[in-house]
Amino acid sequence: GRQVNVPAHPKSVIGVGASSLAEICFLQAQDKVVGVEAAEKQDIPRCVYRHVFHDKFANLPVIGEGGKNGVTPNEEAISDLAPDVIFATIDKEKADILQQRTGVPVVCITVQEQVFSDSFYKDIELMGKVLNKDKRATEIIDYTKKMEADLTSRVKNVTPKSAYAAGISYRGAHGFAGTEAGFPPFAILNMKNIADVNDKKGPYDIDLEKVSADQPDCIFIESNNFKMVEKDIQQNPGYFKNLKAVQNKQVFSLVSYRFYATNVELAIANCYQVGHCAYPEAFSDIDPTKKLDEITSFFVGKPVSTDLEKIGCSFKKYDLAA
Repeated sequence: GRQVNVPAHPKSVIGVGASSLAEICFLQAQDKVVGVEAAEKQDIPRCVYRHVFHDKFANLPVIGEGGKNGVTPNEEAISDLAPDVIFATIDKEKADILQQRTGVPVVCITVQEQVFSDSFYKDIELMGKVLNKDKRATEIIDYTKKMEADLTSRVKNVTPKSAYAAGISYRGAHGFAGTEAGFPPFAILNMKNIADVNDKKGPYDIDLEKVSADQPDCIFIESNNFKMVEKDIQQNPGYFKNLKAVQNKQVFSLVSYRFYATNVELAIANCYQVGHCAYPEAFSDIDPTKKLDEITSFFVGKPVSTDLEKIGCSFKKYDLAA
């Protein structure tokens, strides 16, 4: 419901709020960035764009807090930098105020929560127009839709398996009970997510009796939270030994893809990891780690699997009965 006049050829931009800077980087416009939120200066491999472009962002002026401290733009700092455009994941009222106080056009985009979504495509298309990156925007949209089509076609004729996602990060780290209803990698592969119960939406802590009663075919654990899961195992080893997926050695790792919203590239890579582990015949030509590097190379220009592995995040099989 807003109309924003932007320069025809913006030379300097900033991103405010989750997803903003990531999508600027996807569009290969990181060299136009003249200031970043304080949180964006942290070098965190699970936040891929932030890790790959850390050397650039580390030396830029701070234009707000960001991250767990919330979206708090520093209007004075932004005014001093006088960027041509601000991309922001804030509501209409806040955007109008920020634009009025800084004198800089504010273009609103969406905080990305899902993996394959129209909101992502619309954001990329809009930002591509503003940044004169239409060609790159089209490449991103086509590539992402191609991945989605590839994933769905591979499981078109398979018998759906049941699965459970554990150690899902949301507002901090979680152990085995931390899961998610509507877990995107399961949804895209048409798997039965045992966390999809009643009116549950998004991340929550499940009753572990539900997991043992349903006996999912596969279990996936976010590798960065595996130490918390190990503590759960130590406290109740019998519970885990009685899980069918543990007995059948069908427990695998994922890389957490939520850090300051959904990191789309890691989320897509996780989809291929899930498919490869749950349906090995349908994904026989896929090496999930190589696929991860292919995807991150497309989105941000660099493979990151080695850097992720250094912090304990990688695709592997777990033996919880060992």
